[in-house]
Amino acid sequence: MNETTAYETDTPPSTPSMAAKIARVLGAFALGGALLAILIALGGLTLARYDIIDKVSGFRAFMMMMWPAGVIAIVALLAVIIGFVVKGGGGKRWKAGLALVLSAGLVLVMYTQVVLPAGKAPPIHDVSTDLNNMPQFVALDVAPVSTGPFSQEEWRAFHTEAYSDIEPILIDRSPSEVLAAARVLMEQRGWTVAEKQPIQEQLEATAYAGYLRFRDDVVVRVTPVMDGSTRVDMRSVSRVGVSDLGYNAKRIRDFMKDLSAA
Repeated sequence: MNETTAYETDTPPSTPSMAAKIARVLGAFALGGALLAILIALGGLTLARYDIIDKVSGFRAFMMMMWPAGVIAIVALLAVIIGFVVKGGGGKRWKAGLALVLSAGLVLVMYTQVVLPAGKAPPIHDVSTDLNNMPQFVALDVAPVSTGPFSQEEWRAFHTEAYSDIEPILIDRSPSEVLAAARVLMEQRGWTVAEKQPIQEQLEATAYAGYLRFRDDVVVRVTPVMDGSTRVDMRSVSRVGVSDLGYNAKRIRDFMKDLSAA
């Protein structure tokens, strides 16, 4: 009995295999990489949100992490698989699992919030209910038409094809009543209404889009109709970028719907 005990005591404990060690190293590397990618991505967004850096730089810092995060997710997945398969590889498998969740989650956010909307929205950032007589800004410094890198013909073609539902509305109220209701809705949305409104028939404001709070300029124009109702046109323009990910069109749809019900 004593000899058996002595023999068991002298037996060296089993050591993790090389594959298990590799799994642990990969897991630790992936977790560190995932945390760094999230820090850079969210850090860029937050700095841009509060205008510590410009909006475009913050957005680029965020999107630059998409491919690194994808690679990290693959490394983490490999570490998880090795940890499950080899003996002794599961001791610190949680690091690889956490890295996989964080990196894949970051890629998923980028894909659903930026890549997918960009694929559905046209490459324009100036949207109007009236393409023939666009509402023009007076209080705010906005170009007559913001076409980005495209010609006006190309911009109009993109707009017509994608936003055929963006049209003026008729409201059975006087122009002054409609503008008063429009101001209330703007303030409720947190938009910054221009202090000076040189034209009585319209209202200009600055709206904000997304976590970065991209600044988009908005004008609402009212025109009296002979039957006593009011025609309402609206234009929403992003200050930066080519594609607006559909924000301006959505803003007009939502605002006009709420204005009709006000």
